[in-house]
Amino acid sequence: MKTFAIVNQKGGVGKTTTTLNLGYILATQYHMRVLLIDADNQGNTSSVLDAAGGEGGLAWLLQYGAGYYPDLVCHTDVNGLDVLPSGQDLGDLDLECMSGKRQPDFWALKGFITTLTEDDAYDVCIIDCPPYFSLSCLNAIAAADSIIIPTDTDAYSATGMAKVVAQIDKIRSVSPTTRITGCLVTRWAKSEVSDGAVDYLRKESPVHVFETVIRTSTEKVRESTWARQAACQWSPFCNVSKDYREFARELLTLEGMIHHGEV
Repeated sequence: MKTFAIVNQKGGVGKTTTTLNLGYILATQYHMRVLLIDADNQGNTSSVLDAAGGEGGLAWLLQYGAGYYPDLVCHTDVNGLDVLPSGQDLGDLDLECMSGKRQPDFWALKGFITTLTEDDAYDVCIIDCPPYFSLSCLNAIAAADSIIIPTDTDAYSATGMAKVVAQIDKIRSVSPTTRITGCLVTRWAKSEVSDGAVDYLRKESPVHVFETVIRTSTEKVRESTWARQAACQWSPFCNVSKDYREFARELLTLEGMIHHGEV
């Protein structure tokens, strides 16, 4: 099983949108068995896919260990797409760890992923991380094979990429098998500013920058959240959907999961 963590300390760069659309495409177009893990206490991935956190989910896992995983995950109405949900209980857990009331376990998610891999339960796992290095985010980085960093085209995002990579590298030092696959440019619109940001990243970024860029389509993405669907499901032919399908193909080819030219 291949595990991707979608990571950036900056909010609003498309982590959840990337998680939802990549998961949907892999499940429907490539017929893979996909598990999405919502590691953000805002629970947006869980909410869009109508997967309640309840008494199970990621917070339970981080407190008590792997357990019986079919009881923790939620099935969605998309064939082949499941969710390990989260909610405010993740934030409560962070506060308990910070206050010393609970000893944090930074390897619980890695153990869970190992169990899923041994049981051949899924083909791909995608982890939607929060915009800060919480307990769940640190667990995600330690558990992942590959990290994808979505980034906007504003100056703060583009020029701050080296800092983001350096911070992730410090965490990766305790999990050397985890690698950064690349930077995905999101919310791109045809303009001198956006083009300049992409050029800057391709020249200065310390990690690979994907050829595919995700064009902005704010209204369609917003509509899809109200419809509780990935944008690719809600509006298959909008710019965002087209770009995420191209990104999925580029990513799978780069990772050796499909051959060049396959759909």
